[in-house]
Amino acid sequence: MENVRPIDEPQFARKSSPFLRKPLPQMRAERDSLDDDDSSSRGSRKRSTGHLFGEQSQMNYDAIPADDSNDLLANEEPRSFLLERHLSLMDLIAVGISGTVGSGIFVLSGLVASQYAGPAAVLSWMISGVTALLSACCYAELSGRIPLAGGAYAYNYVAMGEIFAVLTAACLSIEYIAAAAAVSRSWGDKCILWLTEELTTSRWIITYLDGSATFNPLALVLSAGTVVLLLCGVKESKAATNFFTVLKIIVVSVMVFGAMRYVQPSNWTPFAPYGVGGIVRGATGTFFGYLGYDQITALAGEAKNAKRNLPLALMCEIVFVMTLYCAANWFLTGMQPYHEISAVSAFPDAFRSVGANMLAEFVSIGEIVTLPIVVLVTIMAQPRLQYALAVDGLLPPIFSEIDEHGNLWKGTLISGGIMTLVSAFVPFENLNDMISCAVLLVLSLTDTSVVLLWHEGPSSRPSLPFHLMSVFHFLSLVASLVIAKFADSFLGKTIAVLLLCAVAFTCFAVYRWCPRAAVFGGHRPHYHEQELHKEEGYFATPFVPLLPCVAVFVNWYLMVQLELLGAVLLLVCLALSVVYYFSYGGHHSVGNKGGWETTSTHEREVELEGNDAIIDRVTLDH
Repeated sequence: MENVRPIDEPQFARKSSPFLRKPLPQMRAERDSLDDDDSSSRGSRKRSTGHLFGEQSQMNYDAIPADDSNDLLANEEPRSFLLERHLSLMDLIAVGISGTVGSGIFVLSGLVASQYAGPAAVLSWMISGVTALLSACCYAELSGRIPLAGGAYAYNYVAMGEIFAVLTAACLSIEYIAAAAAVSRSWGDKCILWLTEELTTSRWIITYLDGSATFNPLALVLSAGTVVLLLCGVKESKAATNFFTVLKIIVVSVMVFGAMRYVQPSNWTPFAPYGVGGIVRGATGTFFGYLGYDQITALAGEAKNAKRNLPLALMCEIVFVMTLYCAANWFLTGMQPYHEISAVSAFPDAFRSVGANMLAEFVSIGEIVTLPIVVLVTIMAQPRLQYALAVDGLLPPIFSEIDEHGNLWKGTLISGGIMTLVSAFVPFENLNDMISCAVLLVLSLTDTSVVLLWHEGPSSRPSLPFHLMSVFHFLSLVASLVIAKFADSFLGKTIAVLLLCAVAFTCFAVYRWCPRAAVFGGHRPHYHEQELHKEEGYFATPFVPLLPCVAVFVNWYLMVQLELLGAVLLLVCLALSVVYYFSYGGHHSVGNKGGWETTSTHEREVELEGNDAIIDRVTLDH
């Protein structure tokens, strides 16, 4: 803009707050500069942003000509660029498939078919797959618009504030570290079981490898080997990931096409022996077979063409995995009567029942060979999460240190060491539900972030969207508990219907009284047409706020199906995270220490009266 009139820079009081949100303009600036090859011509700019709780924060931007439509929000080289962007679309899809396809197809297939849905298990997998897509759509939009290391942590930092970001990081750490350790321990147990069946001599080997009720030596070996591979760098790790992903797809394909040869159509009758209720219960159980796609977003800081590749990788991974699951379950129930399918070793036992012993051995060995890649992919995300926290000052600086090869060596060693010790010495009988609760809570918070970044309250009540979504979460939890525990009685059904009506009304209230912003995360009703142009081409979650709200409700419903002990353990971990935040993180946070206010050039948005849609950007150069 020419002939800019200088004005006095407004003064904003900085106060420490756990609800301080990371300014979205910083995220936009880092995002927009991903495709900008010339960073040397940038100066510095600053912009103020509104906050959900009425607070104000300022953000530095590089000064550029005000009429430069190609780089309106560019800033200095973002810190995330310290991580080299080298992961292609196929690399990201491989990470998602490797982290998702595991026990879901090898264990859950038999369990759901034999005990819940029979041949209709294919419908259970379809329903749960579509349900997983609800949250995946929210992840797809956020990952494209905020393609930074940390995934859901970064999204919730922007939408809800620092304390919610820390809680998200705690849940993600449980998912990455505890889940990787659990898979390592499961792999060790499977190896012992397989060796017990196969070895007729040299039984002393099993004695040494079996360990004890607490110590699992094979889990220790696998975890340590995975950490060593990660210490070599993510480039080397992705080669192993791609190789084992292809191998896993080959194993599953052999399972599917091998089962096709032995299909007896009569085994599909009756199709739904346990009725609609069985199909729904099966969908509840199979949903957990899709968890793991969020690990793609944790590697966003290293993704090429993140605007396109991250959303596309998420959608492709979910659809591909759903296709694999449905095909495998359809032919499994066609090969063997549903009531004879093993709930523990479905495909190997089914192949043995039809005399295909070689296929049974191939599948058993294939599961043991390919399961370790789940550990690699799962723990790979943790150092990236720690990096994002350390960059924001919420973890010690050691977690953000990058070696000369561009690897998070120290962060990987610390998180990998913890995972190795946990896998070797901690039994997981009581921790699986805690992991599932943590994942579902992260999904719900991320779904909520989409609503909060697209809908804003009136000027008199700027925090209205947050308050309404808080009520929505509470009502969804209570309604889910009533449906799951008391729906058999007339009174329970009546209360459930009333609660569902209240849930639906709260979602409508967000739509009705919290207008949609002109641009993603915007806090003003009108934006410059150049800024609107910058928002084109990103994946957009459809039917906001309806779709994210449905996803939140589904997540709470799934959560109440789990054991109470898992929720209690998660609450304990979250309480410890809050204590950590107020004792260390909040005092060292970049946001609370004013770290987003360090350059000397400022930008202010001024709404001019009389034209209702005019935004004047004023730049003052000291």
